[in-house]
Amino acid sequence: MNSKKPMFSVVIPLYNKEAHVAETINSALSQTYRDFELIVVDDGSTDKSLQIALSITDPRLKVFSKKNGGVSDARNHGIKKSNHQYIALLDADDNWEPGFLAEMKRLIDKYPFCGLYAAAYKKINPVTSTINPVTSTIYGNEVQEGIVDDFFKVKLKHHVPWSSAIVINKSVFDNVGGFPVGMIGGEDDYTWAKIATKYNIAFTPKVLAVYKDTCVSHNARLGRIDSCKESWFDLYQEGDFYRNEFIARKAIYAGIRYAYSPSRDKSNEIEKQTEFTVLSKKLWWDLYILNRVPYQGLVMWKTMSPRYRKVKHWVKQLIK
Repeated sequence: MNSKKPMFSVVIPLYNKEAHVAETINSALSQTYRDFELIVVDDGSTDKSLQIALSITDPRLKVFSKKNGGVSDARNHGIKKSNHQYIALLDADDNWEPGFLAEMKRLIDKYPFCGLYAAAYKKINPVTSTINPVTSTIYGNEVQEGIVDDFFKVKLKHHVPWSSAIVINKSVFDNVGGFPVGMIGGEDDYTWAKIATKYNIAFTPKVLAVYKDTCVSHNARLGRIDSCKESWFDLYQEGDFYRNEFIARKAIYAGIRYAYSPSRDKSNEIEKQTEFTVLSKKLWWDLYILNRVPYQGLVMWKTMSPRYRKVKHWVKQLIK
């Protein structure tokens, strides 16, 4: 390692990923660009995740342990512990290709005044081992790389940026306030959106990360209410069509989750606030209907729908 000060702090939030965390850490330590620190924040794991992280020896690796507070809290904790200018995020069940940090450095050197840098990635379902590459040309075939012209317009069509294929200037986190602690879902997209309202975003179409779809099921989140102070409507900007459409879509997703709780106050409020949407009208109608279905009916559907999806998947496999 040379004497030049490392430019990256890699932050891995860790909670109950004993089957994946060693591979994730090793994918970071195997980068061709080697000048960085690697910070793992164990968020109160109840399995062997912490022990596995501690068993890996490398002078760049630092492991911290804290009481469980959620992924946003763990990320914020890791960022506070970091010592370098650029924060590279990596979830504890995902991997990087060996050239990820080198490509991020190149992107930073080429577009030095952006607040966020992102790469394309591929998605893997570990159960079926199917791979779905995210398009590496987010504007179609005409733009391969560069500063994203309209983040919210792009975001409505493509799921980029994504939390394990991203680098952010630490000063940007300080400016926007970090990740929203207590937001049950969409906390990463909320943070990227906050950044996009103030900074340019640079993107490379090179596929440099692997997303393992092992996260908690959507059903497990149904009925859970956000406890954070932030709201999607904090980002609303009168007259900005794509920005407001993006906010509406994300708020409706939260409203659908709220509709499964005994109290419909928040889901009804979101229904009224997002009635303006044009691009997510079908989703809005889903929320509208859910708000009028008796609570016990939704409880029954929540119980039965995972079984329905399993049968549907089984039938598809038989047809193939």
